[in-house]
Amino acid sequence: MKKKERHRLIARLLLEMDIQKQEQFVEVLEERGIRVTQATISRDIKELNLVKVPSELGGYRYSLPAQNEEEQAMKLDKLLKNAFIHVKKMDKFVLLQTIPGNAVAVAPLIDQQYSHALFGILTDDDKVLMISNSEVACDELFTWLKQYEQ
Repeated sequence: MKKKERHRLIARLLLEMDIQKQEQFVEVLEERGIRVTQATISRDIKELNLVKVPSELGGYRYSLPAQNEEEQAMKLDKLLKNAFIHVKKMDKFVLLQTIPGNAVAVAPLIDQQYSHALFGILTDDDKVLMISNSEVACDELFTWLKQYEQ
């Protein structure tokens, strides 16, 4: 696995799991068929600028560094300009299709920026499913994403 892909996977794992030690990264990656050493994970942590934050389970867990709203908006805009393929909606659902590998990066940024409008958000490698709180919120999300369609 290439470093960039591993970094994306690590970022996704941080959203899904409470990882407190480097050894946990090694174990989780090995469970997914990816062999890495603790030294590699240590370098990845430095390159991703991961920080330790208080965990709901007690102790501290790894997390992506905090960004201010303007930085997040700029990052999301850039990602959507480069990775957007298609968007469609139905009832209170908006489905965004991206270039493979990009949905994992886009989803948390959308979730943070539009948390007021979202009931939940699901993602895989190339799709982000947004479940909105209302049809009005759904229309707002859809209209905003439609601007990236070329």
